[in-house]
Parts: sequence; C-alpha cells; structure tokens
Amino acid sequence: MPVIPESSEFPSVPQKDPKETSTKPGEQQKASAQDFISKGPAISDNLPPKATREEIEARMKELNKPTI
Repeated sequence: MPVIPESSEFPSVPQKDPKETSTKPGEQQKASAQDFISKGPAISDNLPPKATREEIEARMKELNKPTI
C-alpha cells in the first residue's frame, strides 16, 4: 500500500505565505459579479476618419513593394 505524505512534506503543494496576498502576473483571479455587469467594449469618440477602399489598396501596394 502506498504511503501518502503529509501536506507539509508534499513538494507539489506550494505553501501560502499569509503576508503575500498580492497576485502575481501569471495568476488568475476569481470573477466577481461586477465583471459580468459590463456594458460592452468602450468605443472612443475621437477615431480617425475612415479610409476608402482605394486608399487602403494604394497603401497595401506601397507597403508590399519588393525591396532591392
């Protein structure tokens, strides 16, 4: 029968330090109710004017020119 080590001896269980309550950059946080009340993405009012198809195609050709 295998022996299951105590939780303090088990290396894969990280010990939490009570002083360390801040989250690290890679950790996930639990979602709160406020996260689901969002009204959607915020769209800025000061966007640049919309470019025409011809302008976009001219810019595409300019950027895709082969360099020598």
